[in-house]
Amino acid sequence: MSLTELLLQAKAKKAEEFLFVVGSEPRARLASGWTSLRSSPALMTEWNLLQQSLLSTQQKAVLETTGVVQGEAALDTLRIGFSFFQQDSTMKAVLDMDLDGGKQEVALPPSLLEACLRMKGLVLLSGPGEAGQVWALHRILQKISDEKSFLGVVFSRKAFPQVRESKSCYLYHTGEFARAEEKESLMAGVDMVVYDGFHDEDSLLEALSLAEQGVFVIYSMKAPSVTNALRRALSTLGDRFGEHGAPRLAEVLTMASGQYPVAGLSGEKVFAHEVLLMKPQVRGLIEDQDLKSLENLLTQAPENSGILTLNQSLLQHLIRRRVDLKTAFEVSRDPDNLDQLLKKVGI
Repeated sequence: MSLTELLLQAKAKKAEEFLFVVGSEPRARLASGWTSLRSSPALMTEWNLLQQSLLSTQQKAVLETTGVVQGEAALDTLRIGFSFFQQDSTMKAVLDMDLDGGKQEVALPPSLLEACLRMKGLVLLSGPGEAGQVWALHRILQKISDEKSFLGVVFSRKAFPQVRESKSCYLYHTGEFARAEEKESLMAGVDMVVYDGFHDEDSLLEALSLAEQGVFVIYSMKAPSVTNALRRALSTLGDRFGEHGAPRLAEVLTMASGQYPVAGLSGEKVFAHEVLLMKPQVRGLIEDQDLKSLENLLTQAPENSGILTLNQSLLQHLIRRRVDLKTAFEVSRDPDNLDQLLKKVGI
């Protein structure tokens, strides 16, 4: 089986990632997990062919010099994001097969889209870091682009799926700059900045500063829950600004939202959400760093309170027959509350 056939097979299987390691079996990550594409190991000749197919002369030079190169390219009309690693006898390539065509349809809460469309302050998104989080962010950016005219910058260390330009224009960058002047030039006149998959101190502090300057910021990070994301943000700001860190975050934060994958009835992946709108009560709890009370709000909040709990989101999936009861109770953080919600609607 040729290299092109391997890639097309991975695409046909709706693979999210393709892993190529010289000396090991080529593998693909599907929604159900990793699977081998053939029993024979990847060859050195295939490694060279993969580089020739995807890398420019300059990128090959970077790989030889630094041992790593990232970007995106097209192969037989298939747009692919890539990360190449080469050190000593280890030669590995990870290809993102989900840039086009295999997009996951993520149904987002209306309140999340509405908050982003207002383009004010800082929106904090969290999730376990799966491809669905990227596509949720992609859908948000596409929705804003369809309705607003602005200039935005998307910082992502992986190849980010390009948004179809409508009224707006997005610039894409890894976030790494050789000189400060390069960053200043890129950021001149931007209305919106997106951080995809960042969770380091410098990027968070930069996001806060931009939001305080009036730039709309979406900060999408890997975290197991909304409260965990807030705890990490508050810890970082507290270390840097002391008692003033939490009030600064509370002042600019518009919303915090979490997205979680759930196994669907037909084996597909669906997503449940939490949404925490910055009502006065919520801002006060963030200023006081009272995460325990915030966590209680995210499990016990009534409907139409500006807060969407995980159980409320799971209930909607149950009503629409997207997930089964067993799965919903396994995912829930408060099964007793979910049981009460089910009884209210007669399930």
